[in-house]
Amino acid sequence: MFRAASPVVTWPDRRPIGALFVASNFHVSRVNPRGWFNSPELDVIGYGGADRFRKAMLAYADRSIAILKRTGSQGMIVWNLEGEEFPHKTTYIGDPRLLSRLAPEAEPVADEFFARFRRAGLAVGLTVRPQQLTFAGGAGPKQEDGGDYDQLLLEKIDYARSRWGATLFYIDSNGGPRWPAEAFRLRRIAQQRQQILLIPEHHDVLYYGFSAPFGLMPKSASISGKIVRWFYPQAFQAISISDFNGGEAGLEAVYTPGDILIFQAWFESPSARLIENFGRRPE
Repeated sequence: MFRAASPVVTWPDRRPIGALFVASNFHVSRVNPRGWFNSPELDVIGYGGADRFRKAMLAYADRSIAILKRTGSQGMIVWNLEGEEFPHKTTYIGDPRLLSRLAPEAEPVADEFFARFRRAGLAVGLTVRPQQLTFAGGAGPKQEDGGDYDQLLLEKIDYARSRWGATLFYIDSNGGPRWPAEAFRLRRIAQQRQQILLIPEHHDVLYYGFSAPFGLMPKSASISGKIVRWFYPQAFQAISISDFNGGEAGLEAVYTPGDILIFQAWFESPSARLIENFGRRPE
């Protein structure tokens, strides 16, 4: 029944995807209130701040492109496009529509930033959340559930698709098994936007029918498990190897062909070197 109800996701490109984190809340400062590029000393708000930010943002793009091309990646996902001004659990904003309000220094550079990746033949993506950021009251911004789930996510996704040609979407802080109806809601979005790949953070077996559920290496639950394979023989995951320390032999032992590997791609990370040296590349 579930096989018939949920279409298997169509995404033949299983090459790696680079994860790009352009900011960190741990590096927030008075002159860099959103923690850009892990550099608290970078002044993005004083005189000449816009130019300094633009130069740093585009240099970041060029470094990342070189790594993505060298590793044979299909593209990248920017996890925190709006910066990280606010601490956990609000850290990842996941709403590109708010870029000009939350990160005015990034707004005029974003188009050129994403265009550089696309000109290099790379797919682009970013984080979206099924919550709405609100600013009510004096306690600071909050991510709030509720409202029209489908419409909210579609508006965020369509904004990024229209403005930057985004096709890869990490869905942060979704309900997963805690929200039984969510699988059907996300399935509707996948059916309506078949040119994109959804990568939900939280999931159960039903999510494999329309998305590439996010996982960490080593995998806690391999998609080669009989239950998932019975439901969806072509199922695959998007697996982060950013904290994997098993080396090439260890990755070879646990890697399931067809999974998409996600790695840190904005610097010469161990995970980037592992991807580059990994002999068996997903086709």
